[in-house]
This record gives sequence, C-alpha cells and structure tokens, in this order.
Amino acid sequence: MKQLAVLTLLIFSPFVNQAQISTGKVEDAKKKTTSEAGKEAKDPSTKYNPETGMMDFTVFIGAGYSIGSHRLEENGDLFGRPLGIRADEKMVNRWTYQAGVRNRINKFLSFEAGLSIDRYGESYKYESTTTDSAYSYDRTYNMLALPVILYFTYGKRVQVLAGAGFQPYIPMGMRTKYSIIDSLGSDVSPDESKTIEGLNSAGINLLFSAGVQYRFSKYVSAYVIPAYSLGLTNIYSKQEPHREWLNALNIRFGAAFHFPESTKTRTKKVKDPNAKKVFEW
Repeated sequence: MKQLAVLTLLIFSPFVNQAQISTGKVEDAKKKTTSEAGKEAKDPSTKYNPETGMMDFTVFIGAGYSIGSHRLEENGDLFGRPLGIRADEKMVNRWTYQAGVRNRINKFLSFEAGLSIDRYGESYKYESTTTDSAYSYDRTYNMLALPVILYFTYGKRVQVLAGAGFQPYIPMGMRTKYSIIDSLGSDVSPDESKTIEGLNSAGINLLFSAGVQYRFSKYVSAYVIPAYSLGLTNIYSKQEPHREWLNALNIRFGAAFHFPESTKTRTKKVKDPNAKKVFEW
C-alpha cells in the first residue's frame, strides 16, 4: 500500500504544480490589464481639454422663435394707396430654422456664416357687432437668408458671444389664408393664396446678436444666441400700393458639432541614395 500511495503522488504531482503556475500567470495578467486600464482612465491626455479645442471646425443646426414687428406706409409713387385695414394689422410670431458654421478666428473673435429660413407673420380680424359676418386673414412671408456675423467671443467651455453683421435675403413666397363669414353665418372663404408676385427680388437686413454656447464634450455643444434683424429694404416691388420693412427678434437655439484637428504627425521616409533598386516582378 505504501508503494501504491507513493506511486500515485509521483504521477499527479506534475499536474498540480502546472495548475498552480498557470493560475498564477492568469491572475498576474488580469492584474496587469486592470492596472493599465486604470492608468489610461487617469491619463489627462485622454480627456477633453477646452484649451486645445478652441479652434476646432464647428457646424451648427437649430431653430428659432421669431417675434416680429414691421413698419408699413403708403407708397408715395403713382401706384400708392391708403393703408386701410392694413393699419390695424398685428404681427404674428413664427418659427425659423438655421444651419451654418461658427468658428473661432483667434482668442477673442468668432465668425458665423450660414443659411436661414426666416418667417414673418401678420394678421387682421374683423367681427361685425350687428350680424354674424366676420373677416380675417393670416399672412406669412418666407425668406431664404444668408446671415454673416462677426462675434466678440470670451470663454472656453462656456463661451459668451456678442456681435453684429448683415443678412442678404431672397423672398421665397407669401402665403395668405382668408376666413370670410357672411351675414347669414355661411363660410364663403376663398382658397389659400400662395404667390411670390409683388415681392422685391432681394433685400438686406442688419443683424445684432448676443448669447452663450456651452460645450458638453469634445464633439457637441448647445447654444442660445438670439439675434435682432433690422430691415433695410422694402419687401414689396415699386409697383405695389404699400411699402413694408420687416424686423424681428429671433430667439435662436440649437446644437453645434465640433471636428477636432488631427494631432497625428506625418513622417517622410528618407531615401538612401546608395541603396540599390529592387525590381518586383
């Protein structure tokens, strides 16, 4: 029996030692991997640094809530006509949309350029006090604009912007919805009107803007940058009976996306003039 026990120990002892050695290697590898991952997480170079991302190429997309106002007057030329009921019009707020680029030129200046769909609304409503008759209309002007703004910019992760610029625009159309109720209470409203006739071919506005932009990460920011547009051009053609200039406070907001500059450096291979050319067949 003693000989059998000794023989059994001799047979199984190599496997026990090998298991202990291999187990020790796996644990060491796991510990090493965990420690390396911890070092990478603590490495400050892997985190977003606002100091290095100030000059990143940036695009933005967003919307705006436009609070409009207008200046309306009679055309002084041969085609002029009194304002009539238009003198009692009220401005209607509209939603707008914009997209473009907003990039830093240097530490304190930023440049913005893009496309914007600006919308202005106006309405009129009359209700008779003696009959059931009523008359109203709601009109929307749609403009394709190209805002260009130069900002004074301060801050890194939180940026404060204030600046001015100009905005050429092209009218895309005028939509008018009428509502007419006769004295018997019947709806005799015509179809919705859509036209571009009677509008000027192009115009320009002055822009004044100020707001903030907050950078959440290396790639994404959010902004709230209202802009006030002051109309310099009459939106109607010379043959129309009235002249009108449109102004608006556009509360713009949206998201900005950053494209960091590549930090990789290219190394050129230096050719050895004494090296023999090898032809590959």
